[in-house]
Amino acid sequence: MFDLKSLTAIIDEYAPFNLSKMMIEKGDYDNSGILINSDQKVDGVLFALDLTENVVKRAKRLKCNTIVTHHPAIYHPISSVDITSATTGAVALALQNKMNVVSAHLNLDVADLGVDYYLAEGLGATKVKILDYVDQTHGYGREFNVQATTVKDFVSRIKKNFATEKVLVYGAKNAKVEKVASFCGAGGSHAHSAVFYGATDAEVIVTSDTPHHVIKDLVNANKILIVITHYASENYGFKKFSESVRKKINGLTQVHFFEDKRLF
Repeated sequence: MFDLKSLTAIIDEYAPFNLSKMMIEKGDYDNSGILINSDQKVDGVLFALDLTENVVKRAKRLKCNTIVTHHPAIYHPISSVDITSATTGAVALALQNKMNVVSAHLNLDVADLGVDYYLAEGLGATKVKILDYVDQTHGYGREFNVQATTVKDFVSRIKKNFATEKVLVYGAKNAKVEKVASFCGAGGSHAHSAVFYGATDAEVIVTSDTPHHVIKDLVNANKILIVITHYASENYGFKKFSESVRKKINGLTQVHFFEDKRLF
């Protein structure tokens, strides 16, 4: 066994928590770090994109007393904790079972080998550049080249690599795909800014959670917008992250990964 401080140090080495603070200073909101400290040594780690009751139950079944999520288990301030609640039930259950919970969110989005990086990788990226820097080396949004293909074949690649059938395509579906800009998670507004403030001239934009006005504006700008589920856009990179942490703590404790097939 090893302790929670050692685990968070490994996560911080991979995705510095200070990056989250920098993102907050830029106007984003986050709550990464140790969110539940049960004062227990780390005895088994379960990685999951979200903290849900199913995740806590899986951790208990696997004899893991520590859960690492991407999305913060406690995001906004909560006024009460209710084990029967859909919003706080998982937190209550984790507390009841004396589990530690750590979340790595925006810091992992913008890390060198973070969630945003791996979204681009899964799309077949070459010649990658960061679109919105947080500091001199880290940032959000990627522009890159892909081997020339059709929208249809590009969508097939997305479905295969990100294990999802839920892909929406707006714009000229018979167009060629050569230059792409991608934004993990709810990146619609970032994509809109990148296009209309001249950060990218990519003809294809890939993101998730995109509001109507962004879709409209991008289509009117003759962009091809491909929208995948938030879960699919981030689970791919979060799994890569978990594998990197696993290598660091190999032999110290067991490591598992949870996927919610309902959300792909």
